[in-house]
Amino acid sequence: MSFDISSLQRINLAPPPQVPPNCFQCGGPSLRSTTRRSNRKGNAGRPYDKCMRCGKFLGFADERGNDPNNPPCGCGVSSKRQVAGPEKRVPRGLHYVCRLGACDFYAPCKDAEDRQVTVDGEFVDLLAMLRII
Repeated sequence: MSFDISSLQRINLAPPPQVPPNCFQCGGPSLRSTTRRSNRKGNAGRPYDKCMRCGKFLGFADERGNDPNNPPCGCGVSSKRQVAGPEKRVPRGLHYVCRLGACDFYAPCKDAEDRQVTVDGEFVDLLAMLRII
């Protein structure tokens, strides 16, 4: 497969949440933190929100995966495209979650034949660098 990169257009990504949301699970306040530089899952240095009361991970608070053309979540805003962690399965499945971390939206990213889109490990870093996931 080959691509003509001259036909690609830059997408202005939707913004991340400005303030940490309340937890959609328990209603408690959340705290914004940053992943360690030693994170081996491809998320080193990423900001994220986590509930201070129940410990629920609410989502990454950056622009990665925030394509405004993603399906809307339960909040009515465009979702965030992510890839399943390396411990889940190989190849890794793409999915959508609430980009604001304010609801429990989850939907698999599906192709034209209604199958979940998967990514081999060698492409995960490239797609992350391009902020697609």
